[in-house]
Amino acid sequence: MDEATTQKKDIILNAAIKVFAEKGYYSSRTLDISNEAGVAYGSLYHYFRSKDDILISIFQERWNLLIGKVQQAREQGAGPEEQLGMVIDFIFRSYRQNPDLLKVLIMDVPRLDKFYNPENWKLYNLFFRGLMEIFHEGQEKGVFAADVSPIMATYIMHGAVDATIRQYVYNPEFNKEEFPVEEARDQIMKVLRRGFSKKGEDEKS
Repeated sequence: MDEATTQKKDIILNAAIKVFAEKGYYSSRTLDISNEAGVAYGSLYHYFRSKDDILISIFQERWNLLIGKVQQAREQGAGPEEQLGMVIDFIFRSYRQNPDLLKVLIMDVPRLDKFYNPENWKLYNLFFRGLMEIFHEGQEKGVFAADVSPIMATYIMHGAVDATIRQYVYNPEFNKEEFPVEEARDQIMKVLRRGFSKKGEDEKS
């Protein structure tokens, strides 16, 4: 794919993120996206087959970035806790930089029937596999409890981050100023480090 084509696709995808976040996926039209992107309506179909294809492309492109961040954390040689912190930081930083993107990934992508195919599931699971490797390494080094399944630890971590991000992007009653993103990140790391047990209350946070 040449650079001009890549740039044009990025313009369309970014426009689609904005439109989907404002209108909701099912209320959005490809015409809305082409208008937002500043491209001719017909030319949009030169780059994407359909509105569904645009939404799937948003997931695949952004999810690959997330997988890349997990791999980067693994390769930098930091300890398992630091690796997890880097991944969580990346997700919350992504929210701060582009809340519309997180809204689309969380609220719109899972509602699309075409999302659930072997190609996307394989990509989706690569992220979880990377986290499992971090937890497994932590167990081998005596950092994480040996009696907790790495896959369950992965789901618990992802569930905490996902549910928290949902409050920022979707819940109008959630007070973002009273509970800023940075505090949410620190709270999740604290729970991952010591659980909910009071006996760990005085441990370093």
